[in-house]
Amino acid sequence: MTRLPRKLRDKRRVTTRPTALIHNAGSGVGLAAIDIGRHIGATLYGTASAGKHDFLRERGLHHPIDYRGADWTPELNRLTEGRGVELILDPLGGSHWKKSYKALRHTGRLGMFGISSASESGLIRPLAFAKLALGMPLFNPVSLTNDNRSVFGVNLGHMWHENGKIRPWMEVLVRGVAEGWVRPHVDKAFPLAQVGEAQSYIEARKNIGKVVLVS
Repeated sequence: MTRLPRKLRDKRRVTTRPTALIHNAGSGVGLAAIDIGRHIGATLYGTASAGKHDFLRERGLHHPIDYRGADWTPELNRLTEGRGVELILDPLGGSHWKKSYKALRHTGRLGMFGISSASESGLIRPLAFAKLALGMPLFNPVSLTNDNRSVFGVNLGHMWHENGKIRPWMEVLVRGVAEGWVRPHVDKAFPLAQVGEAQSYIEARKNIGKVVLVS
């Protein structure tokens, strides 16, 4: 594997600061992404309702963006001076993936790992998924090449056979918890008998961090 000359590597560390947009920044995954982003020195943008912004700033999010009051894309364009960001983490799904893809900087990457917007439509669940499917982008090698962008999906439920890959990731995260730069946050605990209320609380996007069930 070819390595960059040391002077060039050192210059790259000085002149390049990663940028990332975290959708649902107030979720458990979103908070973890903020912690990791802070640890590597990234400039972090995140979408969340306005009531969560102060908490997210305290956690290390540099630029919270209110997605409920207006479209988030003009604000991201303003903050990045039209450049976009190098990484977008998007658990929303459907047409949201199109918007995220367009907000990438050249050579940027879109990480897709959920379709939480299915819970927002109010439609019967199969109809909600059908609506999402119709709004999803169609990626092809030619457009990806011309746009200088890439996309990837993550479903850990389909990676049980990849212990060799997952173990080092988990070791880093567990070490981060021990060292204090990964900080899991429990927003609220529900008794097991109130699992329905817990699900409704999450779907209403009231939580900041994790919601847990206790027996």
